[in-house]
Amino acid sequence: MKHSYVKTFTILTVFFFLFTSCAALPPNPNQIKTEEEMNTARTQCIAMYTIGGAGLGALAGGLLSGSWKGAGIGAATGGAIGFAYAWGKCLSLYSKLTSQSAGDYTETAQRTNYKAAQGNVVKIEGFNITPSSVAQGGAVDLSGSYYVMAPEGSKEMKVTETRTVKYFDPQKKQYVDLGSVDQEITAAPGSRKADGKFDIPKDVPEGRFKIAFKVSSAGKEDVVEKEMTVVKGKAFNTYKSIELAGLTGPACY
Repeated sequence: MKHSYVKTFTILTVFFFLFTSCAALPPNPNQIKTEEEMNTARTQCIAMYTIGGAGLGALAGGLLSGSWKGAGIGAATGGAIGFAYAWGKCLSLYSKLTSQSAGDYTETAQRTNYKAAQGNVVKIEGFNITPSSVAQGGAVDLSGSYYVMAPEGSKEMKVTETRTVKYFDPQKKQYVDLGSVDQEITAAPGSRKADGKFDIPKDVPEGRFKIAFKVSSAGKEDVVEKEMTVVKGKAFNTYKSIELAGLTGPACY
């Protein structure tokens, strides 16, 4: 009997791998023009990344328990946690980010007492999440401030702003990275303001999260993390999301 479960698990693992590998990737967020297109892209992206998590969770539950009752429990657990991982994979479709100058070279050098002998410097001065406790289906606003400096004469610097979401996985008993969104800019040395917004899908599991803000440039970087709690909302339905996305079978042949 156990051999049968192992064989089934192996076969369906390959199926889910092929499904997620062959499914069409969602469009680039910059190419989406309407809210309807965004909603469709989000649904397709989430479905693509959750079907494997729920299915493999079901199989693992059945394998470990020796019955398909365990498979049902595995599917529920895999679906809930799997959605968090899917959200991380699709994070660019759930974020709106802005970056703008907040002070030129001279102003920043005077305010921070920067000296050319310090070389390249990257420093985050502030980062906040509002609210720190958000209901499923809500949104959080991100506000950050930082400066990048280089010896005088450096006209432009390539800067990467990265927002990363982490989730405290109760099974692993540790925070795990769900996904990141990079925003690459070219800017003159000085102070900058980096704001944004993350939409929290109604099916993201309740629990503890962290959002990290990292700025990197010219081989230097700085990182700040803030904690966030997602509180209870409507239950997640993996297969409903798949149905809405029109993904009811293998995506390629």
